[in-house]
Amino acid sequence: MSFNKEKVKKELIQSLEVAMCKLHRIWSEIGICESQRQERSGTVMLHLRNLLDEMVQEEETLKNSISQRTEKYRRELDILTEEMSVPEYKAKVGLSMLQLEKDLKLRCETLAADKRERLQVLQTLKDEDQKLCDLMCLTPYYIPTGTTPSAEQLEALKKHVNSLKTEKTKRFTDFVNIKKGIVVLFQEMDRTPESDFERDVICEEDDTFQLSEDNLKSLKLLKTELEELLEDLKQESVKLWERIHVLWDRLGLASDDRSTFSEGKEGVKPNVMQALKEEVTRCEKLKYEHMQRFVEGARRELVEWWDKCYCSQQQRAAFKHFHITDNYTEELLGIHDQEVAKVRQMYDNHRQLYENVARWEELFKQMLEFERKACDPNRFNNRGGNLLQEEKARKKLLKELPKVEEEVKDNIAAWEKTHEQQFLVEGERFMDYIESRWTRYQKEKIKEKEDRNKAKAKLMEEEVFYGSKPNTPAKRRFLGTPSKTPSKMRKLNDGGVSVQMSLNSKGNDTTRTPRSCSRIASCSRIQHSTVFASPYRKPPASTSKLTPAGIQSGKASRRRSNRIARKVLSEKNVQDNHGTTNDTMFSHTTREIRSRPYCRSSILPSPGKKVC
Repeated sequence: MSFNKEKVKKELIQSLEVAMCKLHRIWSEIGICESQRQERSGTVMLHLRNLLDEMVQEEETLKNSISQRTEKYRRELDILTEEMSVPEYKAKVGLSMLQLEKDLKLRCETLAADKRERLQVLQTLKDEDQKLCDLMCLTPYYIPTGTTPSAEQLEALKKHVNSLKTEKTKRFTDFVNIKKGIVVLFQEMDRTPESDFERDVICEEDDTFQLSEDNLKSLKLLKTELEELLEDLKQESVKLWERIHVLWDRLGLASDDRSTFSEGKEGVKPNVMQALKEEVTRCEKLKYEHMQRFVEGARRELVEWWDKCYCSQQQRAAFKHFHITDNYTEELLGIHDQEVAKVRQMYDNHRQLYENVARWEELFKQMLEFERKACDPNRFNNRGGNLLQEEKARKKLLKELPKVEEEVKDNIAAWEKTHEQQFLVEGERFMDYIESRWTRYQKEKIKEKEDRNKAKAKLMEEEVFYGSKPNTPAKRRFLGTPSKTPSKMRKLNDGGVSVQMSLNSKGNDTTRTPRSCSRIASCSRIQHSTVFASPYRKPPASTSKLTPAGIQSGKASRRRSNRIARKVLSEKNVQDNHGTTNDTMFSHTTREIRSRPYCRSSILPSPGKKVC
């Protein structure tokens, strides 16, 4: 820096010398005297001094101006720093006045821009906050007016506004859902808004509803009240319908009249409820005119509930008013209605147990039905796989019945343990009831078996004495009978039974082989026989020739018949305790069978042949 000063000084002196030389030459040429020259030289120096003084003054002014601006920026920076809650600015050491001014100015401009931005964000957030708070009747977030919010305050305000938005969305969703439910309830009850609040909810737009906590509570309360009112109306409707059906049943109203009245009577609208009440009133009036019919109807209903509750005869007999038939009064009807309500309440209290017992009872009855079908001789007329389906159903039932029985036992045992009392079915514990049912079932099977044996023995005895009666059902075409007339027919006579089979013209193509024909003939003989075969078995037609095999078969058949006859008659003798008479009868019968000639006759004899 000293080098620059010297250089400037030298240049300034040199310039001054050149300028003064030029001035003196000019003055000499002009002819100015020496005194004037000195005066003029003094004026030049004065001007130079004034110019330098002015320049120094200007620079001093500039310096002062820079200092003043620096101080101003410093004060502004301090204010902004305090308002915006930022750390205090510390200038770098060694900066010139211009650099310091520049840095302070830049810092002030930055903080001022941040301040403006914060104020804009603050205003936006405050507007949203105010709107949301007005909508939900809440207190706005407090920030002192006229101050610049800090970053933390703005962040807190943003979170507050976001939480309000979330709350508003939640409340609005709740409002819409509750409103939909209220609208549905109003429609179901055919009701119109009555209060101002109900009109605001139903008639106004959703966006205009004030989502305050009090309004939402009132809205929920309104919905709850409407639901309770609807439930009361439904219960009242159910009771009215139940009463109407009871009255209809007791009055014996035709089904067409019931359908006509029931049409369009769904729901709980005022007109529907009014119609139901009027119908009850009408039927009540008819009740007094048909008191006997009502009492009898109440008794039928009571019997149905007794059956559902598996009440024993002793329990049923305890209701003595059931058998009163000479005084049908309203009091008697009321007593029956009370008994019906009592038994029905008992059923409702133990519905699950009674339903389980009814399920077991139904399966047990299905098992008995399968047993009955199994003894039906016509069940083999199988059409469409009925036997297969029946067998599958029977196996499924036999698997399901023990499971259900065990399940019902466990449920009833748990109930008895919990309530410390016995659960009675037809006056006895369920375990005893099941045991008695199975015992009764076994006894019935044994009795049926004995009855069959007695009938079979009686039939055998009659066949032994009088011979078997032929059974000739209606003719039917055998399976495999050709539908067209064959060119040649061959008759196979098997003990009087004729089977036709078609042959082609060459005789080497048949629609049925002789073996299949013999099988058909055998089926025909079985079909034309009695239910129980006669002890005296007739030999088949194929033994018409007395071959050794045929003779041996006939002897075996006779021996078997003799054994059957002896066995049947011996059982008969034991049952009747008439040993002597039956032994004589058996001997006589045996001699008679042995004395009979060997006869070859078919079950369906041909015309002109005599049946032995």
